[in-house]
Amino acid sequence: MATAVAQAGTAEESRLRPGARLRWQGGTYRVLVLQGAEVQLGCLDEEGADARALLSVVVGADDFALLDEDLQELEREQVADTSGLSLLPEAELKLVRDWERHLREIDDGVPPDAEEGAVPRPGYDPARFTVRQRIAAKAAELKALGFRHASAGTIERRRRAYQARGAVGLIREIVPGSPWGRTDERVVRLLLAEIKAGLGESDGDASRLYERLQAAVRREHEDDYDKLMISRATFYRLLGRLGVKVASLHWPTDRRLDEANGAVPPYTPTWAQRLGEQVQIDSTGLDVLAIGDDGRPVQVELTAAIDVASRTIIGAMIVPKVRGRGPRGRRLGGRATRSFDAVLMLAQALAPMPARPGWSPQALAEQSEMPYADLVACDPRMAGAAARPVIRPRMVVVDHGKIFNSEHFDDVCRMLDIKVRPARERTATDKAVIESTFKAIKRRFSQYVAGYTGSDLKRRGKHVADGPLWSLNELQDLLNEWIALDWQQKPHDGLRSPFLPGLTISPNRMYATLVAAEGHVPLVLTPHENRKLLPFNYLRVTDKGVRIGNRTYNSEALQEYKNLHSGIPGQGRRWQIRYSPYAPRFVWLWDHNKDDWVEAEFIHQRLIGDDWTEWTWEQATLSVLEDDGHKEDQRRIAREVSRLRERARRGPDPDTPRVPQLFTGPALDLDVPVADPYEGIPDPDPATVVRAPALTMAAEHILHAPRSTPPPAPDDPDTDFEPANAGQPADTGSSRVQQPARPHRRGVLSLRGGAAEVFGITQPPAPRPAPSPGAADGPGDEEDDGGES
Repeated sequence: MATAVAQAGTAEESRLRPGARLRWQGGTYRVLVLQGAEVQLGCLDEEGADARALLSVVVGADDFALLDEDLQELEREQVADTSGLSLLPEAELKLVRDWERHLREIDDGVPPDAEEGAVPRPGYDPARFTVRQRIAAKAAELKALGFRHASAGTIERRRRAYQARGAVGLIREIVPGSPWGRTDERVVRLLLAEIKAGLGESDGDASRLYERLQAAVRREHEDDYDKLMISRATFYRLLGRLGVKVASLHWPTDRRLDEANGAVPPYTPTWAQRLGEQVQIDSTGLDVLAIGDDGRPVQVELTAAIDVASRTIIGAMIVPKVRGRGPRGRRLGGRATRSFDAVLMLAQALAPMPARPGWSPQALAEQSEMPYADLVACDPRMAGAAARPVIRPRMVVVDHGKIFNSEHFDDVCRMLDIKVRPARERTATDKAVIESTFKAIKRRFSQYVAGYTGSDLKRRGKHVADGPLWSLNELQDLLNEWIALDWQQKPHDGLRSPFLPGLTISPNRMYATLVAAEGHVPLVLTPHENRKLLPFNYLRVTDKGVRIGNRTYNSEALQEYKNLHSGIPGQGRRWQIRYSPYAPRFVWLWDHNKDDWVEAEFIHQRLIGDDWTEWTWEQATLSVLEDDGHKEDQRRIAREVSRLRERARRGPDPDTPRVPQLFTGPALDLDVPVADPYEGIPDPDPATVVRAPALTMAAEHILHAPRSTPPPAPDDPDTDFEPANAGQPADTGSSRVQQPARPHRRGVLSLRGGAAEVFGITQPPAPRPAPSPGAADGPGDEEDDGGES
């Protein structure tokens, strides 16, 4: 850099001649005399004075500039970087110098190696021929000399490149081995833009990228499309020259984004020398399930701040992460990290973290490497505190998330005198310390907590939500204890002892070393100042009070500001009303004239009678809306909040099986119209309906027919047989013996038999006619003979 400045100064000195006008030390001068290393300047201002100074001092001044006759600043001469010429082979270097010689002849009329007093050749005299005529003459000359690319347009393009960058600018125009060959730079620029635009998209083939390049060239340079657009083969060669692998287009989206937004070498570690000099803040999923305020399992999100100098986690905030329901822009019930959560984390980082009952004694500040006695003498709040230092941030590094780009977060940082520095988009290396801290928290804390889910669904265990889970407050308490007991007191690889550089030390040890060098001044925020950290709305006080969302707040003190002008420019009768999303029972009006707060309570708080949050209110509002209620029914929503709080105290409801609806695919008209068989038949008239015939006997006699006890059979004494003609006189006209009937149970007749058996009882069979004498050889005789035997 010093060499470049010296070269620039030499170029400016070479333009200083007697009579030149310049600006120096806020005045305007003319060069009168140049004598060695000194210059005599005559002041052109009315009340100025002449000056005599060293030439290097004049040229090296911050406001030095050469002026034209109208006292307007001339463009500074840029010293071209000619190091690229030394890398060219001798043949290519000679070609570049030949073109430089021809282009100089166009501008100056004579070649650069011409003798002093040489006369321009015919067609190159700047006093007689225009630039266009001289370029045409040069094109004809080069064509006659055998130059392949020497049209008037090519000469004009290379002339502009030479004027802009000197001989180095001719390398890409002349040497065939340039980074992208003969492809126009505009096409290369569009290709790189398309590659960058597709980083976050789904993967695709190179053919899709080629078609997008065609569309971009046609859109941006429609008139020159045929001249600029490259072939498909040239496109693939160009990707290779640009270092873009075709296989990389199929990489996962995260990998492509990380590759494109990775750190640019040379790599340098993030470092800070003072406490709070740089604090990095970010949010991430904690990979743990917890019980939410409504008693149901929810994912959680962690927002943390870490001091780079001491690697101390100065603040950590756990919030539920729930997706809202409803149309976009009007979703309710959603929850994630908000700007107020980041502000609350900063406020807690400025105060000592009190130790909780049941914590390990090693998690207390008095048992750690922190200078406990000195800290208590400086800040009495450190008595009984956890082993986590209090560090006031001087600058915070954040990403481009909405919570850190909000007006509320920016206002609070400005009030606390904290500078906000945004990192580059999708460049994790700008926040490398907090990113590595998140990985350590998941490795050393999350995987040991009940409800650990793993980093994604592929790594999640079965039935995680069915096991025991911690509540949000319990999980926050566990994290705070782990920070004080484990993170702050174990050696960190990024920390080295200033006395023994080979020794790694803990964040608390590094804090003790740095705080001894610079001291500690606590920042104690009073309740009056803490309210200024809350989010606010500008609202007008009416007879009903003020409304925040769909809640109404009112009090006697608030009514004193009804229809009263606030005195705030542009707000009229609207006053600044602040509220806490974690305790929305009260709101506070800030009277900037008196620097005082006016409190108002939610008008239906008696229906709740318990602590609640804004997220619980949104859940209750969503339940009322799903039950055909109205968003403005505050009484009903307040009762629903009370019901949700009672449900959360009882615990989660037992799981009830839910049968999912069948997936039927898209709706298709598959029904074929069928003719109605009763079409045209009139409805029956009740007066013409004929009654069905009645039974010949009552139904009870069918099911309860009395039976006589038959004699037992000789072969089976346990089975009763009853002949079909039992109870009737014998038929003397026939020698036919009746077959035995089916066995049945005694007593009530069973209907387990056939219909013939039932109706055979109610209607006995008619007697059959006697057989003729000639039928003695029939089957019946055989049966009789068998029966007699």
